[in-house]
This record gives sequence, C-alpha cells and structure tokens, in this order.
Amino acid sequence: MTQSKSSAAYARLYLNDAFTYGLVLLGGLLVAAQLRLKVTAGAALGDSYAAQPPILALLVVVGAVVSVVAQLFLQSRTGRWGRFWAGVVGTGVLAASLLILTPEFSQLQVAYFALASVGIGVIILRLTPNRYPLSDSLHLLWRNRGLLALWVRYNVVSRYSQTFLGILWIVMLPVATSLILAFVFSYIFTARDIGDAPFITFFLSGMMYWTLFMQGVTNGTVSIVSKLGLINQIYFPREILVLVKLGEALVDFAFIFVVTLVINALVGVYPNFNYIYLPVLLLIQLVLMLGLMMLVGYLTVLVRDIQQLTAVFIQMMFYLTPIMYPVDILTENLAELVMFLNPMAALVNAYRDVMVYNRAPDFVSLYFPIVLAVVLCYSGYMFFKANERKLADFR
Repeated sequence: MTQSKSSAAYARLYLNDAFTYGLVLLGGLLVAAQLRLKVTAGAALGDSYAAQPPILALLVVVGAVVSVVAQLFLQSRTGRWGRFWAGVVGTGVLAASLLILTPEFSQLQVAYFALASVGIGVIILRLTPNRYPLSDSLHLLWRNRGLLALWVRYNVVSRYSQTFLGILWIVMLPVATSLILAFVFSYIFTARDIGDAPFITFFLSGMMYWTLFMQGVTNGTVSIVSKLGLINQIYFPREILVLVKLGEALVDFAFIFVVTLVINALVGVYPNFNYIYLPVLLLIQLVLMLGLMMLVGYLTVLVRDIQQLTAVFIQMMFYLTPIMYPVDILTENLAELVMFLNPMAALVNAYRDVMVYNRAPDFVSLYFPIVLAVVLCYSGYMFFKANERKLADFR
C-alpha cells in the first residue's frame, strides 16, 4: 500500500512537471507567433503562411515529455538548475522538430520561439519556487470556496451598509466621470479617429475594464498587510485574502457593466453577437490581475513602499493604455510597442472591437498578454504559497 501511494505521488509530481514544461513551450510558441505576424522584421509573409500549423499541439506534448525525461537525468546532477536545463532540452527538441517537420515554418519564428521559451523558462523553472505541487494547493483552496464566497459577500455588504445611497455608489462615480469626459471630448476637445461611435460608448468600453484592473491591483497591495492579526490567530489558505479583493472588484464591475449596457442602449449602441468573446477576454484579464495581486500582496508585507510604487505604476499604465484615445493615433511603431508591452492596451483594444465596433478581437495581438498573464499568475501563486508560512512572523 505504501509503495502504491509513493508511486501515485511520484506520478502526480511528474504530471505537474509535464504541465509546467508544456506551459513554457506553449508560451514560447505564442510569443513567437505574435512577433512574427505583428512585427515588421524578416522576409515578407505570403498569404499561405501558417504561423501555427496543426502539428504544433503534438510537438508541445513531445517537448514536455522530453523535458521530464531530461529532468530525471539532470536534476540530481545540477540541483536547482536541473528543471531549467531540462526545459532547455525540450525547447531544443521542439525547435529542431519545427525546422525538420515544418519546412514552411519561418526560421525567424523558430528563433523567436527559442528565445521566448528560454526567457519564460528562467522565470517559471529557475526563479519560481516549486516547493509544493500546484494541484495540492488548488485542491485545498477549492475545499475552502465557501469561506471565500462568504467573505466577499460580507465585505461588499458592510462597505455600503451605513451609506444613504448604499450600493449605488458603485456606479455613481464612474458614470459621473464618464459623462463629464464625454461632454469635454465631444464638444470641447473633439476626439479623433473613433469612427461613428459616441465618445461615451468608446470611453466606457475601456474605462470599466481599466477600473476593474486598477481596483483589483490597488486593493491587492493591502489584502495581506491589513489582515496580519487574523493570520496570526487562525489557519486558512492565505491566498483567500487576495481572492476576496478580486471578488469585491468583480462585484463592482458587474454593476458597472450593466449600467454601461443601459447607457450604450440610450445612445443607440446595442449588444451584438461578438459579445461571446467578452468572457474569454475577461478571463485573460483576471488571470493577469491575480498574478499581480499575489505578488504585490505579499511584497507589501515585506516593503510597505510597494503600495505607493504600485499606485505610481498604475498611473503610468493609465496614460499608456488607449482609454481616452484610439491606439490608431499613435505612429505604427509606437502602437506596436505599446500593444506588445502593455497587456491592458491590447485587452482594452479587444474589448472596444467587440463592444463599440461589432467585430471579433484580434487574438494574435493578445498572445503576449495571455502568456504574460499565465506566467505572472503561475509564478505569483507558487511564490506566494512557498512563502505564506512566513506571514505569521510579521506584525
């Protein structure tokens, strides 16, 4: 029985490792595809060029298995670097397979893939702690989902229980701000290059998602430090403190989203079939937010200045995100740089495509935000779990 349990534990660990290596390889492929398709470098691509041939899915699985096998030989010899070099072996096998099996695949894209995979591997395989299996942590969190739901409900209700307008305050401020800006940019400073869409629709389609991002990340900085007394009294999965702040932001967002639909209807903009993409876009944003919230939540306990630095970072990102202006007013090179380096810029543009211009989002421009979101969420969560026991040492 003991031997059976040991074998099952090892199998679970190997599956976790294979999943991690698969994330690294898939992330490298997505980043490489976006760079090759969106950056004007290398030979021109023909109409028949396939940046993601169907065989890629199989090659990712093969590369992940090769990495696990390589880890068995390398980890005992190289210690902490074992997982990283095993990932490099898997990357090399996948890159060679692409050159041999898919001759139509761009060599420049293969080079992008190798560089991106090594970069992601440094973060996930070398710098990210791997002390506890991800599946075990998620299982414990799922068992405490009732506590999470109860805590979110209590915080939302108590926040507005003593106010005259109550929960209406969730929508009062963003709607008032939007109406003022709509007047300013419609009649004083005419907004350029937004097409026939009313400015308030153009603005709200970006602002409400930015508000969700700003509220979540900003509140994430105090999610742990404000509950240190509770942490020292009782045990529960500490990440629940971060998830509660994310849940509060989502509740506020739900109210603002409904009000936005009403305002859009009043100016003649109605929901369309492309709204089916909104849950996918929102999921990408939530994964990105959760990774950032895990990191800043823990780091604020160590360095209280993180809260102020995060506020400055959020302010800078606001002006680099096309919320009050269309990204088309930027030069082509600057627009490419902003859309690639600022994940919220690409997401806001995608939201606007759906809600304002009634078209499907450009998912190629979202490859890097997707990879960044997953890497941040995975690394942030694993880092948080590896250090959560130290939280009780702080006051």
